[in-house]
Amino acid sequence: MTTLPNTQQAEIRVVGVVQGIGFRPFIYAQATHRGLVGFVLNTGNSAVLIVVEGEKKKIIEFIESIEIDKPYLAVIDSIQTFWHTATGEFKEFQIRISKNEQKAGGSVIPADIAVCNDCIKDMNNSQSRHYQYPMTCCAICGPRYTTITDTPYDRERTTMNEFPLCEACDREYNNPLDRRYNAQTICCPICGPQFTLLRPDGTVLDVKDPFIESVKLLNEGAIVAVKGLGGIHLAVRATLDEQVQRLRKLRKKPNKPFAIMSKDLESIHKYAIIDSTAERLLLSWRRPIVVIPQRIPFLLSKFLSPGLDTVGVMLPYSGIYLRLFEGLQDPALVMTSANPTGLPTIIQASTFQEHFMDMADYFLTHNRTIFQRCDDSVVIPIFDRELIIRRSRGYTPEPIDTVNGGPSILSVGALEKNTGAIYHKRRIFLTQHIGDVDTVEALQFLQEGLSHLQNLLRVTTFDAVACDLHPDFLTTQYGAELSKTYQVPLIQVQHHHAHLAAILADHKLPLDEEIVAICCDGAGYGPDKTVWGGEILTGNAHNYTRSAYLEPQSMPGGDLAAKFPFRMLLGILSKKYSETELRRLFEIGAKKSLPRGVAEFEIILAQIYRDINTPVTSSTGRVLDSLAALLGVSTQRTYEGEPAIRLEAFANNGTYQPGIQLDIPVELKGKAQVLKISNLVDQILQLRDEFRGPDLALAAHQTLGKTLAQTAIGASKSNGLTKIGFSGGVAYNKILTRTIRRIIEAEGYEFLMHRNVPAGDAGTAVGQSLVARANLRKAS
Repeated sequence: MTTLPNTQQAEIRVVGVVQGIGFRPFIYAQATHRGLVGFVLNTGNSAVLIVVEGEKKKIIEFIESIEIDKPYLAVIDSIQTFWHTATGEFKEFQIRISKNEQKAGGSVIPADIAVCNDCIKDMNNSQSRHYQYPMTCCAICGPRYTTITDTPYDRERTTMNEFPLCEACDREYNNPLDRRYNAQTICCPICGPQFTLLRPDGTVLDVKDPFIESVKLLNEGAIVAVKGLGGIHLAVRATLDEQVQRLRKLRKKPNKPFAIMSKDLESIHKYAIIDSTAERLLLSWRRPIVVIPQRIPFLLSKFLSPGLDTVGVMLPYSGIYLRLFEGLQDPALVMTSANPTGLPTIIQASTFQEHFMDMADYFLTHNRTIFQRCDDSVVIPIFDRELIIRRSRGYTPEPIDTVNGGPSILSVGALEKNTGAIYHKRRIFLTQHIGDVDTVEALQFLQEGLSHLQNLLRVTTFDAVACDLHPDFLTTQYGAELSKTYQVPLIQVQHHHAHLAAILADHKLPLDEEIVAICCDGAGYGPDKTVWGGEILTGNAHNYTRSAYLEPQSMPGGDLAAKFPFRMLLGILSKKYSETELRRLFEIGAKKSLPRGVAEFEIILAQIYRDINTPVTSSTGRVLDSLAALLGVSTQRTYEGEPAIRLEAFANNGTYQPGIQLDIPVELKGKAQVLKISNLVDQILQLRDEFRGPDLALAAHQTLGKTLAQTAIGASKSNGLTKIGFSGGVAYNKILTRTIRRIIEAEGYEFLMHRNVPAGDAGTAVGQSLVARANLRKAS
């Protein structure tokens, strides 16, 4: 082969999120535009390999364009260039088929991406082949993770392999200048999945367009099950009180907030308040459920989120959902997952039809396989960013980048709101949202999620398995089995130490960097075999010290005290009052606060004062529950965190009152500070008849936040540290988070809030991974 003068060859390796988002067609266009020849291909391990020949000046321009003009979904971690003598073997620039590298490499598989504006235009264009076709997508949008069966990411390794391309789609797929070039999940009404509308008995409604009929049925008040990208939703009009209540009964969820979906921002503005951060999150390609304030008066059903002042809303992320709004009479649809309580999201239409069809009047389904179930993600806007509650569709399997390389770790996470994790090289890959792992089915889902990640990452061996400290968790038992399977150490990590380490990972801090972490949640098993949950820890990924904690309180009846907050209230106030005094204060209130009234009340008093079945806890969540009971906000928890969440909504209606003076004394016990939280609850009791409930709730939040912040600052000063983090489920409480941040930053300390890792238990697998890696380093 002959080469032209002044020509060179560059071998370029681009690492990051560069597969499945139209990156290779972009490279093709940039290269051909500059007259370069060579090829580009996916390597199957989070990288794209490019070889180009041409003038060196043009090649340099080309390399610069990769970073400057990259597709908006691409994330470039590194670009490596190796210069060689041109060979002259290339006559044109080509997009080559994938090179299936089998070595483990930390592959970055793209998450599911919301349908793009260009595809929506195609769906709305009566002259387009894709007119009204719900599965319309292209190289930069559509399902990814839920369809991928293996890597490299090519069509034959997705569930779209069952649908051969028609002639027109094949032309687009093979045209490097078409936006559907090499888009693995493209299809059209001729060659793609088809939709059918089923009755409860499984028979098919013979209609021309199942979507037009579905909208008609929704307008009439029907509950329609909808098979989407990562699971099955139950949809009903969001203004119909009677039908929303009916759905609650069918789902056995009396109070848990229902997520809703609207067609566009204009519709959402009718019933909710959208600030700039919420708008950005709603419109992002991830399309999470965004929890935002209700607009008063609230135009939708009061039964959507009982007792709360917020609503969780998302925009359509697929043509499937866009079509449900064509002719709909409401500004929103309830869009809640169809999984039975305690079981994973249903992904097989046959399973839903056989066992759960009684939850819906009709079922709109399609014949494409969902390979990986994936729930909708949930976020809260705060401080111009999001706090992630549930990290799933749109996020999974995007990794958490850290600065710590080292051994590979498999982490099985917490019991509740579970995610599993694989820590490989410098990246932590989380599974999708698993849920509470308290059933065999949920444990199997966790196993499937971790197995799928292993397969995608080409990771076959581990150096350790990490799990929680609690001996009775199914996840702990599963972790023990895995450690035997891989013949590696099992490293058990205290729950709140995992929260501290999750902050380190989220802020890309080294394993050995010490911080102070305020870790507040409902429960975490402590090394002293008591229930922790109101902790101020000082430490790093290697170890920690319990610098301060909330005063331990009695939980009469154990777990019943978490379900019925009035029990927790009595346990806390037993530190301040005798049995006779508590009987005088609360006997009347017991009638409406306990299922069995006064008889149960007497049993609780006996438990407390005779120390019968009264474990102790330092849980922040239980303190907030007790205040909810005291102020008449909640008497029973029907979903995780309900009393505390309702208390926050109640406090949002409060205003500062100079006459409400609250304080939480802090006493030294051994080497730790103890926050005497029973004083706060007693003070609220004393002021209950003098001030409005919302004003007292607001003052209680602010006092608790202030005391936690000041105590954490004290721990930082004592240890010469400058960074203070806030983690745990209570970190989703905006009043507490704002109060803590304001005080910490006013004193010149750096406040570490979660960014990409959930603050709650869904993020503990990340912390477990970091602690396990630190342990292995220490041992070596």
